[in-house]
Amino acid sequence: MCIRTLISTMLTVLLPTLVLAEEQTGAWALSVDNDLFGPTRSDRDYTAGTAFTYSGPEVEGEWNLLNQSLRTLNRSFLREEDENNPKAASAFEVGLYGFTPNDLSRSDVIEDDRPYSSLAYLSSSRSYFDTTSDDGWTTSLTIGMLGLDLFEAAQNAVHPLVGSDSAKGWDHQVSEGGELTFRYGVAYHEYLDQSRPDSQFKRTYFASIGYLTEAGVALVFRDGLISSPDNRFNPELSTYGERSPMSAMEGSQESYFWGGIALKGRLYNAFLEGQFRHSEHQIDRSDLRFWLAEAWIGYTHSFFEHYKFSYFVRVQSSEIQGGEGDRGLVWGGVVLSRSY
Repeated sequence: MCIRTLISTMLTVLLPTLVLAEEQTGAWALSVDNDLFGPTRSDRDYTAGTAFTYSGPEVEGEWNLLNQSLRTLNRSFLREEDENNPKAASAFEVGLYGFTPNDLSRSDVIEDDRPYSSLAYLSSSRSYFDTTSDDGWTTSLTIGMLGLDLFEAAQNAVHPLVGSDSAKGWDHQVSEGGELTFRYGVAYHEYLDQSRPDSQFKRTYFASIGYLTEAGVALVFRDGLISSPDNRFNPELSTYGERSPMSAMEGSQESYFWGGIALKGRLYNAFLEGQFRHSEHQIDRSDLRFWLAEAWIGYTHSFFEHYKFSYFVRVQSSEIQGGEGDRGLVWGGVVLSRSY
């Protein structure tokens, strides 16, 4: 799939949503990640990502084939009354993110560092409360393309503007030329007894299968002036640049800190191991770590009447055992959202 075709497909799916956003109750969010936003200001590993997310009733429309497919998959895990719960909230997202090794000046394969890799994707998610308890579920389905030149073009257009070097090794990225991929995720949230209206705590058990195949548990909190729904605040389910389960949230005035920690066991990572298509550089599973730890902290504040701004920093333990690529990941991000 060429870049022009991908962009045309994304706009065809997204434009009806943007028009309806002006007429329906909902929220949109624009998020931008970059490792330069973090405290170390590095330019490597998960280097950048951007996403546009919309949440509202029109996401349930027939145009959203991803949401229909997601609901079909959910019937294997959830009871019918849970899946049809009127409190369910749906979100649709389009995004792009990428990874680079440490040395961007080299055009050859850097054997002892991570490969270049990228993903352009569409995602649909559903979050709702369990009908028999105060707990909740979140599910998501993502389809995308690995190995397109879209992220390379964006990165090398931005880098000269901010005084950074161009990345010269993109010809060796994972699945160079494009390869279809997917991921399905399920998470169960336990809202803990210590929670109050201005201080919320939960424990989440999550798993996914696809380009990231993993399972884990997370502890999450937020504290301050809170008005957005509990079941739409799921930062533990943000995967690199993907955050459709949490960023486009309804709510009035808010000002709160948030954070959490997660431990996960990861069986497969297509960004490092590749998929079916031949890749010049990929890392064997035996050279990757199974257990990963992650932590994050952020702050969200409302301004004007319907807008919110968030800033966060995330840290993840090393994915690779040995070599230049054996290092922790640190990045930051900003989210601008508007509710209707």
